[in-house]
Amino acid sequence: MTSGSGSRQVPAGPHAPAARERWRVRVRRGWDGPVLGAGVLVGPEHVLTCAHVVAGVEDPVVDAVEVPGSPSCRARLVDGMCVPEADGPSGDVALLRLDAPRPEEHVAVLRRMAVTRDRPVHAQGFPQGLDHGVWTRLTLFGHSGAEWLQMNLRSATEQQVRVGYSGAGVTDDATGDVLGLVVARYGAGEAALSWMIPVDAIAAHLPVLAGRVVGDTGIDPLFTDVAAAPAGDVGWVLDWLRHRGRGAAVLVALGEELAAVRQAVAAADRGGGVDLALDVRGRGVEEVARRIVDRAGLPTSEVERPSERLRADAPPVTVVLDGVDEAEEPVALVDDVTRVVLGGGGRIVLGFRREGSAGASAAAALVAGVVGTRLAALARRVDALPDGTDLQLRLLVLRQAAERDPVLAARWLDEFEGGVERAERRARRERAVEDDRGLLEASRAMANDAGLEEDLGLAEPYRRAVAALGADPVDPRAVHAAVTAYRDAVRSAREAERGREGEEDR
Repeated sequence: MTSGSGSRQVPAGPHAPAARERWRVRVRRGWDGPVLGAGVLVGPEHVLTCAHVVAGVEDPVVDAVEVPGSPSCRARLVDGMCVPEADGPSGDVALLRLDAPRPEEHVAVLRRMAVTRDRPVHAQGFPQGLDHGVWTRLTLFGHSGAEWLQMNLRSATEQQVRVGYSGAGVTDDATGDVLGLVVARYGAGEAALSWMIPVDAIAAHLPVLAGRVVGDTGIDPLFTDVAAAPAGDVGWVLDWLRHRGRGAAVLVALGEELAAVRQAVAAADRGGGVDLALDVRGRGVEEVARRIVDRAGLPTSEVERPSERLRADAPPVTVVLDGVDEAEEPVALVDDVTRVVLGGGGRIVLGFRREGSAGASAAAALVAGVVGTRLAALARRVDALPDGTDLQLRLLVLRQAAERDPVLAARWLDEFEGGVERAERRARRERAVEDDRGLLEASRAMANDAGLEEDLGLAEPYRRAVAALGADPVDPRAVHAAVTAYRDAVRSAREAERGREGEEDR
């Protein structure tokens, strides 16, 4: 296949779905057969779709639905270019070769980029009875398994992804580039979910497409050509990298710790934990900013410097910078790039080859500010807990540690926040069962008032209700079921007792 450029200038501003995306195609069984799904024109003679769309189909036909008057074309599966879905989930891609070529200008641009939560995208599918196509607007959410990414409907009024959307190109609203293929969907209504396989994973399964992919790969060779390191050296870094949902955070790694960071990046990259890992030795602020902007898929203009674009719309990405002290301007890199990414909710690892080297003081000041902000936010959450005494003591110790060494304390924040999150979940569950706890006490009092304290038929349902309330973690639905079962048993026992009393009176 013809090679494409490694990067390109993308226009500023949103990409409207109403504009013709001439690379979109519909896949059918035979000339007059049913619609099987969708696809993407990735070369004049090649269409990308899902493996399950063309599984067992000997005569697929491709329609260029976004090119009025364009004739349909027979296609066939390229040998060795079909990767079925596998556990993880992963895969589910296939490459078709067209019998007649399409114009080069109709070919899609495939873009690899960092996945930022709530990024707006759109797709067009061909549900049964709507062969002309139906648009839907979605947002990217995050990784779900080994390769796939979850997508959510942008609003309750959007068309749901359903049968007929598989193989559809998922288009970035900002750039108009294809970020992946729709591969699966689940549920209906407001709970409807769908998944896409991103371009990075597609290119890994179908290397022939590599020349058609633009965008930064994100990981420099320094992080891919690493020797094995003991698992104990890597675990703490790996945990930190994968806590990207906890917002802005910064970590400083010194000297020998960098080997563990590189090993963790290699492992985290396979699970979607790192968006960008750069060897910044000898690099300037604008070059590093450009790499981040490109990886995040931010639209750029010819008159805007990368650092300016980054300040205008800093993405919540996870970035590792190795060799900060040997960068062109270490202090400027910390202040003009790292600080900006943190302001956008990103997570940064700053790697220094030598302790006390250039930029280290700026990094320490940055860490102290971030740690202080996070501790203040965590303190408010701990104060809101009904029983946060233990966490308040731990918070006090953490604050004292942060005053002595904020760089070291920064490594403990995620673990502490995890404890706060667990306490908050327990508190929510406890609030959810408060009414049922009161109902159990009232039902028990009702039984006692009726002289049913020793009723053997009530002992077991009462034991079950008490056990459900005492479970850790407590399940509100199980509690409600057990407590209402006991209440109903008490009511039945009272009615039976009243019936016996009535017979005695007669």
